[in-house]
Amino acid sequence: MAMRIGIASLSHESNTFASFPTTYEDFRFVRGQEIIEQYRPTFHEVGGFIAGAEAYGYEIVPLMGAVATPAGAVEAETYESLLEELLGLIRDAMPLDGLLLGLHGAFVAENYPQGDGETTRRVREIVGPDFPVVVTHDYHGNVPPQLVEDATALIIYKTCPHIDQRERGLQAAELITRTVRGEVRPVSSIAKPELVYNIAFHNTNMRPMKPVMDAAIELEGQPGILATSVAAGYQYADVPWMGPCIVVVADGDQELADREAQRLADMMWSTRDELLPKIPGPAEAVAMAIASEEKPVSMMEMGDNIGGGSAGDSTFVLEELLKQGASGWVVALYDPEAVAACAAAGIGAQLTLPVGGKVDDEHGPTLTVEGTVRTLHDGKFIETERRHGGGRDWDQGLTAVLATGGGLLVLDSKRTPPMSFNQLRSVGIMSEQQEIFVAKGSVAPRAAYEPVSARIIEVDSGGATSISRPPEDFRLARQVLYEWTQGG
Repeated sequence: MAMRIGIASLSHESNTFASFPTTYEDFRFVRGQEIIEQYRPTFHEVGGFIAGAEAYGYEIVPLMGAVATPAGAVEAETYESLLEELLGLIRDAMPLDGLLLGLHGAFVAENYPQGDGETTRRVREIVGPDFPVVVTHDYHGNVPPQLVEDATALIIYKTCPHIDQRERGLQAAELITRTVRGEVRPVSSIAKPELVYNIAFHNTNMRPMKPVMDAAIELEGQPGILATSVAAGYQYADVPWMGPCIVVVADGDQELADREAQRLADMMWSTRDELLPKIPGPAEAVAMAIASEEKPVSMMEMGDNIGGGSAGDSTFVLEELLKQGASGWVVALYDPEAVAACAAAGIGAQLTLPVGGKVDDEHGPTLTVEGTVRTLHDGKFIETERRHGGGRDWDQGLTAVLATGGGLLVLDSKRTPPMSFNQLRSVGIMSEQQEIFVAKGSVAPRAAYEPVSARIIEVDSGGATSISRPPEDFRLARQVLYEWTQGG
């Protein structure tokens, strides 16, 4: 009889500095067989869980998947409802041989700062101490030691932009299969160096993170090591265990796991002098983009990183593009009111609109622009390539393209992280016809924008995901040595 492995996912990247909380209505759910239908063709780790059934010979017991666009902390009542459903489904599915659990690592509930840790603790309570539970995490996780103790093993993405999620799901699937069969006995160790890895340095293809991740990957191939993970941490959540970590899973050898986790943590600590970003602000960055002989240029607007929970309607960069007379630019902006006005006016209409800066007072002023409604779209598009987050089916809501001031404003009705260039292609914008693209993100959009860009320019802009947030803004975070932009 094939072993029965439950699969579930509960994911949210919670920015405690965001001005808007995350509610139950913000979550998108799939349950039962829907999980297999939706995730099988994707590059998500749940797609890896599903592929593992054929690769390693287990029966999938699909439970639930719940995910919401990054935003503020999840309301307490919402978290309890989500957890109640998850735990009830696990109980009803028993007997199971194991559980593959896709969690984010930066889930913050109003009542539990380390939400993923609390989820894992409660799952462990109902399945018992010896039941195999393998958890996956996003690379942007703030991992509490208790979670590593409660999980049989923790597997974290190895790439940023995240393009290896499916592989990590398969890795988790293999590990839980071998554990159930008694072939291995996972023991884990976590080490947390006392520093903050600014998101400006999370790119795993570049120093200072690349040599650390390379060493982790090399270690994973050594005898006695089952898994090695590096989490860069998530600086937009003020939680007790904010910061990077190393997690090593060994086969029955706790001393080996402890030693290697600390070795890699020491290696990460040794990069601390490289962790002071020198990134231009909006005015300088826009001037650089205009003057660049290499085009198109893609600007990473770090302070309005939608994938990190920001508003999506920041105007700091847009304001400079207009002020400096840039041409051939494209900016996607979350503004349901402006979209509705464009839809009411119709294609070809000329109108004056207030755009952006409406969600809160952190993301720049609302700007008044004059333009022509170029196109209207339902906002749905598909990404079939391997991109950050592993998503395939996207929906940015009713979308209007407004031609204004030498450029194009893509106004959408749903906050949509720029993880796919098809977000723009789907509304008729081609990369070869434009000069400057503004992507509201830090590292994640690179997987989509690097293939169509001659140059990438990072922008240190204001907003809920500012890379220059000072240490005094943190209250719950551990008293660590902060390596921030001011060297404080």
